[in-house]
Amino acid sequence: MILSHERVGDFVILRVGESRVDATNSSELQEHVSSLVSKGGRSFVLDLSAVLFMDSCGLAGLIPITNCMPKDGRLLIAGLHPKVEQIFKLTKLNTIFNIYPSVGEALKS
Repeated sequence: MILSHERVGDFVILRVGESRVDATNSSELQEHVSSLVSKGGRSFVLDLSAVLFMDSCGLAGLIPITNCMPKDGRLLIAGLHPKVEQIFKLTKLNTIFNIYPSVGEALKS
């Protein structure tokens, strides 16, 4: 999985550079976030603007990420493609995650 990250203020922006998040790569995303948490990361913006498709395994892979977060940590999701956003709404994950139209909007929160 193509992942990059950068620190902006108190946040680590984690960019997913893949068009798909599914059973083949969702565990890599979990491992990457876990590694960043172990290095002191507390607040994250997950930039999914490049992701055009996310299946149930990709969605389910986001839940363990929240479990590895520190108690005072935050995971914000940004840049959902309309089809991916629709899946978040259908599965009600939009009620669990704070979703923003862009990384910039997430950082303002």
